[in-house]
Amino acid sequence: MAIVHAASARESWLSRLMTTDFCPWANRFVYWLKEPVGWFALATAVSVMIGLYFSPIGWTLAASLSAIMVTGMAWPWIAVHVTRCGLRSETDAVHEDTPFRMVLSVRNRIPLPVWGLAVEGFLDRDSSDEAKPAIGLACVPPLCTADYCVDVTPTLRGHYPVTKPQVTCSFPFGIWTARRELSDVKPLTVWPKIYPVLGVMPIVGKANADQGDGSRGGRSGDFVGVRAFRRGDSAKHVNWVASARSDSMIVTERGGPQSVELEVLVDTNCYEATSHASRESLARRVRVAASVLSSLHQSRIATRVRLGDRSLAYRFDSRARRQMLDALASIPINGEPCEQISLGSARVRMVISGSSSGKVLVQINNPLGGRRAGGAIREILLGHSDHLATAMANLWKEVRDVDVAA
Repeated sequence: MAIVHAASARESWLSRLMTTDFCPWANRFVYWLKEPVGWFALATAVSVMIGLYFSPIGWTLAASLSAIMVTGMAWPWIAVHVTRCGLRSETDAVHEDTPFRMVLSVRNRIPLPVWGLAVEGFLDRDSSDEAKPAIGLACVPPLCTADYCVDVTPTLRGHYPVTKPQVTCSFPFGIWTARRELSDVKPLTVWPKIYPVLGVMPIVGKANADQGDGSRGGRSGDFVGVRAFRRGDSAKHVNWVASARSDSMIVTERGGPQSVELEVLVDTNCYEATSHASRESLARRVRVAASVLSSLHQSRIATRVRLGDRSLAYRFDSRARRQMLDALASIPINGEPCEQISLGSARVRMVISGSSSGKVLVQINNPLGGRRAGGAIREILLGHSDHLATAMANLWKEVRDVDVAA
């Protein structure tokens, strides 16, 4: 994956002078010098001029440099065209910082070993960054088809590959790199990292009800009443005292608090798109959102999510959870513009926002809130230096039923 290092804030005037591009319009005329073969070609031209006008030794230098260039360009071109490569991962989706295995299938069609093959561009998140090898092979045996397994750990969410991966080779001299697009590539989705949230989010109704806001009937929770026995009821829920009095099977009915539908709004703005710190702030915000939504899913709380300007429904089944994680993974690393998010609403609403400094603010507006719910409006601030694993574990003050909800 492409990595951007922050430049030092203290640069001398000499450093700025040596690293400033004063003529960007002329770059296209000198891009060929990025490859070492360009310098070899320039040296060959100078050697030819020396041989013509000064000394015959120039012809010897020109011949030697030409031989090196021909060998250094011919073999890489042959290597990438006589092999057929396919790249796939053993899973189609994985979370950030979770290792997985990639399998590179290579077929060598010539009776000679092929050295120095590499695959570039599979885990590069930004297409504008310079591609870096994801897999490198020392040698492929002649006339064979081989599978090579490599353990890879992605560090940033997204749908990969962003650009078409390429098989490359610069063996033996490294003066020129031959490239060819991979024809068989299996895509991979990297979901945001999820941190466990201990406890249950305290957003509940006020009245008893089978549907909607209130308490739902069930086999656990507070005592609600009694009812006649139904087929399928467990014997441990039979109220034997009431059954003996009525001469019929009576079952104790219990009910837990019925969760209301929650609206979660995630701010997807990246305030400084070119800033690495702002990108990391957005990444932290997305990880917080993924952790909260996963906790709500485990608590079986119906959720409606708005990612920027996109609205999605989040239910209890695994398919909806996967769709939600895919949507979070599709948020661009540079963010996407969205309308200003307002907390005020008659509905139960949660807003996850942040700043370019890396702080994440979780705001909860619960019109039904009381003492148990923590008040009508709650604000939880996660600092840029806070470790998300610890901060998310202590996100909710209520930690009852930890073993069930965590």
